[in-house]
Amino acid sequence: MTVDVVVYISSIANAHKFPRKTACLENFAKGAMLAGATVVVERDYKYTPSRLAVILGWATTNTGGRNIELRKQVIAEQQRQGHKTMCVDASCFKYLDDAGTYLRYSLNGPFYDRAEYANSNSTPDKWNEIQQQLRISIKPDRSNNGYILLGMQRDGGFAMKSLDPMTWAKQKIEQIRKHTSTEIVIRPHPGKFDMKQFDQFRSAPYNRLNVRVIHPKQSTLLDDLQGAKSAVFFNSSASVAAVLEGVPVFVDDPSAVTWAVANHDISAITSPAVFDKTQWLYNLAAAHWSDHDAQQGLIYQKFLPYLKQFP
Repeated sequence: MTVDVVVYISSIANAHKFPRKTACLENFAKGAMLAGATVVVERDYKYTPSRLAVILGWATTNTGGRNIELRKQVIAEQQRQGHKTMCVDASCFKYLDDAGTYLRYSLNGPFYDRAEYANSNSTPDKWNEIQQQLRISIKPDRSNNGYILLGMQRDGGFAMKSLDPMTWAKQKIEQIRKHTSTEIVIRPHPGKFDMKQFDQFRSAPYNRLNVRVIHPKQSTLLDDLQGAKSAVFFNSSASVAAVLEGVPVFVDDPSAVTWAVANHDISAITSPAVFDKTQWLYNLAAAHWSDHDAQQGLIYQKFLPYLKQFP
């Protein structure tokens, strides 16, 4: 008999050091069992075929580790056998939610344009819940005379799709300078960065280009957005904060969660388009789930129709 669900605790690097990451997977396992599924909780880096494999994160492109190799094996084998893999990823509202009250769950990848989030044409219910729990709101579109904020992403993360963040930043600065001399403020990724790498942007050529680098630990993302007239990203959940703060957003990657409410052509940097964000926001919120949702089996039940059925 094919196992319904395998939850891979071993997909976490040093799982014993990260109880929150472990808890979200264990809670999903409890909920799936409550919903009647046969569930295996895997802690020993062993792959077992199942209708649904659940891993934390996805397979990064240029980093290694035993947990990453397991993720790659799970993804490849599940695909080969026609089964599904669920990705548990960080919240798009994490700039207000360090505790990870809400996490994203999707089938067959983390990319918003490719994966199945089971959130199309969602009602406002989940947004209303998150709004209340995190005390978050969406602000009106605004137009400032401030700087252009360039949001960096970590090197090695799957969201960059093998593109070097520094190369991207240089190219983006060059593109922006074809259309405006407005100050560009570079914000390194706060989770993984080496400020020495950004010394190149403090050199005379970049000074002449009116480029400034800030330290991501000396101000919050929200602080940095307050002085921004626009914000530019490749593919980052930080762009969600910009959208909710009313800052016009530019993103390069169609997989970005903000693609539907963002500008894509940097030539419009001085006159960005404005979008209706209502349904986009409802759908995005519906991609997020709490531990309570997991424990009650609500996530498993939501995705059950998307799993291949067996006799």
